[in-house]
Amino acid sequence: MFDKMIVLIGMPGCGKTTIGRILAQELGVPFVDTDNLIREAEGMPLPKIQQEKGMDYFLRAEEHALLSLDDSPKVVATGGSAVFCEHGMMYLGSIATVILLETDLKMLMRRMGDPKKRGVVLGPNQTIMGVFRERRPLYLRYADIRVRTYHTRPKDVVAKILAVLPGAEAGGAESDAGEDKKDRNEEGG
Repeated sequence: MFDKMIVLIGMPGCGKTTIGRILAQELGVPFVDTDNLIREAEGMPLPKIQQEKGMDYFLRAEEHALLSLDDSPKVVATGGSAVFCEHGMMYLGSIATVILLETDLKMLMRRMGDPKKRGVVLGPNQTIMGVFRERRPLYLRYADIRVRTYHTRPKDVVAKILAVLPGAEAGGAESDAGEDKKDRNEEGG
């Protein structure tokens, strides 16, 4: 059994939940989705939390969900806006390996559908392109490992992760699959 915590970050629609479930199964550890933690704590869907209680409240609930995680072995899929929760992300970075799942904007838009129905945190008059541009530097700042998911099946993405994840069995996956490791001490962009 794998003995570390892995946190997946990235844009909504990049596959964090799907890939996270498969990765957890491969590693023999539990899977946690922080969006589910928020829904359970608040007793309502994410879009309703945002509509009724506002974005600031939603982000505080998201940060609380991040800070509630312990360092036991597991795979965690975060919400796309988790990177706005600086304390939560710094905490996770200190106890886990943070993996950024990157995909192209066209695929994200196709997978996402209506961002408001999905619960994507949008500013007034903000587009998905604007969200992508705003969040990308934050994703890069917090990521220890980047894995490109462009036109790749979830099981193949998991194989890429296993190939570069310290202490994981790679299962024969290639290690030169376009992933980058980032030193935690680098300044984020």
